[in-house]
Amino acid sequence: MDEDDCEYGDSMVIVAALVSRVEALVVASMLEAGGIFVYVGAIYQTSCEVNSVTLGGHRIWVPAYQHQQASELLVEVLGEDEWSFSYGLQRAVLRLLGVLMAYYAVCCAALVLAGGPLVGLAFALNILATPVNPQGRGDYYLHASVYD
Repeated sequence: MDEDDCEYGDSMVIVAALVSRVEALVVASMLEAGGIFVYVGAIYQTSCEVNSVTLGGHRIWVPAYQHQQASELLVEVLGEDEWSFSYGLQRAVLRLLGVLMAYYAVCCAALVLAGGPLVGLAFALNILATPVNPQGRGDYYLHASVYD
């Protein structure tokens, strides 16, 4: 830490608020490999439900005196053109939902014949409880000098 950095003390700043826990851990590991101290908030919150989005995502904190260094590393590695949705994961989720829908269709048909349409509808609505990993571009809070 330089003498100029002493003005920050031990304050921490948010570098990113990410939706996916996996992405947060990867970015944190990348920053740690670059020699930056990192704290990831909500690390134990699972990412297979939208609760992580509701709680504000997984926030990555770095010491204020390393904010510029972390921002430069993020700009260097996470370019705008390099980020994309995981289409392999999307196909896997769609296959899972297809299998579940087929299963629910057979079960709902049996329940409608045996117990009435309300029971079948209640069973069909269980598809809404299928956990999926939310994907989306996170919010990055970079140092002002990176934009110059």
